[in-house]
Amino acid sequence: MKPIRNVALLGKGWLGSAILEQLVNSGFQVTVLSRTARSVDEPPSSVKTVQVDYSSIDSLVAALQGQDAVVSTVGSSGISAQKTVIDASIQAGVRRFIPSDFGALTTRPGAESLPLNALWIDIQKYLKEKALSGQIEYTLFAVGPFLEFVMSMPFLTDLQTQTAPLYDNGEHTFSSTSVSSVAKAVAGALKNAAETKNRLVSVHDIVLTQNKVLNLAKKYSGPDLKWVENPVDAAAELGTILENTKQSDLDLFKTLALLKAALLGGKFEAEFKNLDNDLVGVRLLSDDEFEKIFATAFKPSQMIAQEDLEANVEGIQGEA
Repeated sequence: MKPIRNVALLGKGWLGSAILEQLVNSGFQVTVLSRTARSVDEPPSSVKTVQVDYSSIDSLVAALQGQDAVVSTVGSSGISAQKTVIDASIQAGVRRFIPSDFGALTTRPGAESLPLNALWIDIQKYLKEKALSGQIEYTLFAVGPFLEFVMSMPFLTDLQTQTAPLYDNGEHTFSSTSVSSVAKAVAGALKNAAETKNRLVSVHDIVLTQNKVLNLAKKYSGPDLKWVENPVDAAAELGTILENTKQSDLDLFKTLALLKAALLGGKFEAEFKNLDNDLVGVRLLSDDEFEKIFATAFKPSQMIAQEDLEANVEGIQGEA
């Protein structure tokens, strides 16, 4: 199989910037597509930036000429629009498409019906249909919630209120991956194009439980703080939230509640068993290494406040 050399990148956020760095460091020729003329702050000299209209097939086809692969990191507002980008990629002769799908549960067996996954599942189905007919290849990623957000958001533990909801006693395991490791996995998958063709690539930095995170939170929040643990029946909580979503729209806080109950309840295989870390060049973290990272990150100055969750919720779901 001919190696992938030219890569177009959509999205300029935290994850997109990390992927850009890894692609450049891995020797790919990168073109950043953006709605605005300036989308990347001081990109490497080898990186080309092209302004495009994401809603225009003609604009996208012109920009994608000569590209071997497209990597999308668009936010949730742009997920559905990726169908247009996929169609344009096919017309331009692009070989591989990696959608913006780096979510905690979007690729987990049985989680397809969760309402928070609907947009991502729709794109997965669309890509797989195109791949089945030989029009394009794809690679999907299972990465779990971003490690940075697990540590810095009031998701598992809330440093401001010293509270922690414990789903089923906090013992269910889940995979978590840092943004930098996700970026390495994307570059590694493109370097190993034959081995990652039309399949899910599963990676993580570490396997966590709520209790593991809570114990570290207690250790590094100081001896004067007293933590309150609130037991939660995960199955009952999940059922209640799903029933409530039938009555009204899935807003921010319902999304967070649903994600927590689904991710931390042990129902959807949130710990990845068959890993591709070695294939794509992502090293596992030891418990000691994770503790050192946690000790640095888990400080009041690093915490994201509850009122700021809306601006950061995509990071929990796996976008940034």
